Amino acid sequence: MNDSERFLSAFSELRFYKELVLRNLHFTVEGSTEKEVADLLIYGGDFVIAIQLKARNEKDQTSDPEKELKWLTNKCKVAKKQVKESIAFIRSGDLPTFENGRNKQVKLSATTEIIPLVVFMNDNIGNNYPHILRKHSEDGMDINCMSFPDFQQMCKVLLSPMEIIEYLKWRLLFFQNNGDVNISVYMDDKDNIMLVKPSHGEALSHQFIAEKYGVEGDRERTKYIEAFTDMLHKLPCRVVDESKNDSSYPLILFFAHFNRLEIKEFVERVTRSLNAARKEDYSICGSIRNIEQRYAVFFVSTHDGYSLNMDHLAEIAQKKGAFDILLQVLCYWENNVEFRIDYIFQDYAERYLCTF
Repeated sequence: MNDSERFLSAFSELRFYKELVLRNLHFTVEGSTEKEVADLLIYGGDFVIAIQLKARNEKDQTSDPEKELKWLTNKCKVAKKQVKESIAFIRSGDLPTFENGRNKQVKLSATTEIIPLVVFMNDNIGNNYPHILRKHSEDGMDINCMSFPDFQQMCKVLLSPMEIIEYLKWRLLFFQNNGDVNISVYMDDKDNIMLVKPSHGEALSHQFIAEKYGVEGDRERTKYIEAFTDMLHKLPCRVVDESKNDSSYPLILFFAHFNRLEIKEFVERVTRSLNAARKEDYSICGSIRNIEQRYAVFFVSTHDGYSLNMDHLAEIAQKKGAFDILLQVLCYWENNVEFRIDYIFQDYAERYLCTF
């Protein structure tokens, strides 16, 4: 792994949680030379972002935009070939396990949804680069392409791995359908208007959010994502019990599928539960239910980590419909200034109990 790959990996672990980031993806097929799946994978169980990174040596950079774009064009040809190989490797089901950022060995699912992405590092290329790499043959494929600063901006605007997955698919369709447009105009159902320069600083991510949640949907982002991200980075040492697995990994995979509305509701209910625990009002302080995703989350204000019986919570959840995943979130104060959030996770359908 070179310095550019280490930098990309470190940034990705910060934004995506260490459990989801797979690096050092080299492997050897018997009777063949060493191969590499991708430069970096963001793996969520049923989805994977397969990233090919291309970096320009500083000593080779010029101030001529045409020369730098020619460098990118040549590198993108190589990257597209590598992406196709990466997809074939994953689909084969013959890959070994790879180590994630928590030093756990993870087995990739051969049926996972694969979202390829080319990221390049070249400070002398501005916004006028090809934002998708178009196929040149029947067996080719169009692939998202973005500069590293634009990749960083995308990760800051979007709140979860699932939101990024949805955005990358939406972004590809946008450029396929519209080409390199200079400006995009969007109006929501409340007559709010948004003007976007698609090729500037990954501004399309704001239009994506506006289309999903309305123009106002992007404005409450910071306070919720910072709290939620902090909870998840601390999660590995706070899981009380999981079925058939002694790691926090399945729970991280579960949270990686949250959208911004779920994140907002989660943080609000944790805050409500902590306030109740401060007042020694110990009870179920709220829940989140997603019928489509078949999960139920109960938030409990408690003391000393005391939990409710999971079978009892399952009976309550069953009255509202079938579910696969049950999560109890325990919120309590260890002393006058320090609080703790613990989790009891039950995956009845084993959707996130993945192989190590």
